[in-house]
Amino acid sequence: MVRSTLQLSIPSLFALALALSSAACGDGGGEKGGSAGADASGGNGGSGGSGGSSTGGTGGQAGAASTGGSTMEVALGDIAFNVIYTGTQTGTLSLAAVTSFPPQGPPSAYQSFPMPMFPQAGKLVGLESDKKYYVAAVLDIGDNNPQSPGPEDLVAFIPMAQEIVPNGEISVELTLMDK
Repeated sequence: MVRSTLQLSIPSLFALALALSSAACGDGGGEKGGSAGADASGGNGGSGGSGGSSTGGTGGQAGAASTGGSTMEVALGDIAFNVIYTGTQTGTLSLAAVTSFPPQGPPSAYQSFPMPMFPQAGKLVGLESDKKYYVAAVLDIGDNNPQSPGPEDLVAFIPMAQEIVPNGEISVELTLMDK
């Protein structure tokens, strides 16, 4: 398991990625799940959640990658996460997995919890195993900036790219701390 206690005092580039994911996934507050649609690798669209979480990204067990006329399967894997927070602030918790730092475009997987119960566990699913991912968590304090996190929001991230286990999962732990 990878653990992170690195905290940022201002919204990070990961917060931008989370904001992009909200727009790309059509997540207007987490009540209904967004859909990321088919990506360039031919992966399946994201799955919609309801009643407390939404998930975007690629789904299924394998995506198809085109290589000059032939198609080869890319095994998928998941990132199981546990977000720890012992403070009293409230808001929507959002998590994202991105393939580059700084992030460029929407995340590969996204999940939000409008009313998180800490420690909050979950899973970012359907990630291509031939890529490495950075993981971020943002607590939108007061739910006042769903598209653009503000300076009051709490952010934690895993600063080292994580390798995905084909047809399996890895675990990460992120700790949010009050400013």
